[in-house]
Amino acid sequence: MRYRGPDSALGTFEGYMTDILLTTYPDHKSRNVGDALITASTVSLLRRKWPDFDPVVLFREKSLEGFTKRVRHNVIAPGFSISNGTYPGLYKLFEDLDRIDGFFPLGCSYQHMDASPAAFLDVSIDAATRAFLTAMAAKHGPFPCRDEMIVKRLRHFDVPAIYSGDMALFDAERVGTDPVPVPEVPAVAVSLQHGISYLEQSVELLKAVKKRFPDSRRYVALHSARSPLAAILEARAKQLGFEPLHLFGAAEGLDAYGEIDLHIGYRLHAHIHFIRNRKPSVLMVEDARSFGFSRTPGTAHGCIQASHGRLGDPDEDAVDRAMAFLQTQIERGFAEYEKVFGFVDATYRSVIDPAMDRIVEHLRRSKEVSPASREMADEPPDAPDGEATGGTPADEATPSAQR
Repeated sequence: MRYRGPDSALGTFEGYMTDILLTTYPDHKSRNVGDALITASTVSLLRRKWPDFDPVVLFREKSLEGFTKRVRHNVIAPGFSISNGTYPGLYKLFEDLDRIDGFFPLGCSYQHMDASPAAFLDVSIDAATRAFLTAMAAKHGPFPCRDEMIVKRLRHFDVPAIYSGDMALFDAERVGTDPVPVPEVPAVAVSLQHGISYLEQSVELLKAVKKRFPDSRRYVALHSARSPLAAILEARAKQLGFEPLHLFGAAEGLDAYGEIDLHIGYRLHAHIHFIRNRKPSVLMVEDARSFGFSRTPGTAHGCIQASHGRLGDPDEDAVDRAMAFLQTQIERGFAEYEKVFGFVDATYRSVIDPAMDRIVEHLRRSKEVSPASREMADEPPDAPDGEATGGTPADEATPSAQR
């Protein structure tokens, strides 16, 4: 896998069709480990099908104009954003979108600060973004989305979409495995929020966790490079007896969670990492990213609304509700999480695994076809009727995605 930074040249790749993977991981900015996990999971799943898969990895904002115009190129985009201005703002892609041979967005995301249905359904899609999404779906198939609220948003504005789940949920080696038992005195991690609005609430959560687990090893997890807010919270957590975990950077940093039994906190991909690894987690829902996850029937368990729906309006009862929920789960042996793990397995088998097969089939076939047949004078092949972007058939979605 050839990673190219945001300012690197592309001249070395001229002359042939290239598999381009656009990552959401900002190595030059926050180094958010959740984005790194999305990319690493996608590459792992594709290499499981095709060990020789060796994409050029670029940050999503990088223009692709430096690639040769003699042939078309494949673009894989895990975590692709469908937010307003996605093209050419968040993703520059090519000026001429017909230069893309195969377009494979996976687990498409949406960003908004509010945690409410209105953030998805009452915020309009601007004309340019709607035209882009509609055209790409017409050529490459429905957009596979990481939660059901994004599916509803796109369909609400007549853009074809299906549910696929967040790519970070899926580890083929974990599918079908048993839940990891939680000991009587568990090691506990608390992940910190994004916004300052939840400052008092997060300190309250740290205190509640300390009170409930006085004999446990307790950790405070930072998923992004330290900000002034994170530094304040980390210092307060240390005062309360929490050990800091600086997890930002490569996805391997999340291996630190391997020795931790339970997570409670605000980071969606901390929650996802625990679910992926068959461990219980409680997610404090602070924005649209987590809200969509909480409103997807198969992943709703363990999600606690942290606000009254709008930025700057935290719910003063959220920590009490989260700790009461956690106590109930402890008393039940976390048995209800098995339904969540089963849903992830079912989604992998019915959606993700077939999608990986179809993507690899396209990538391998495109390498076998002579460059002349991919000259820009030709039209790119259309996706078969009913197939989703990334090769996921619309009528093979998981039960929660079926209408």
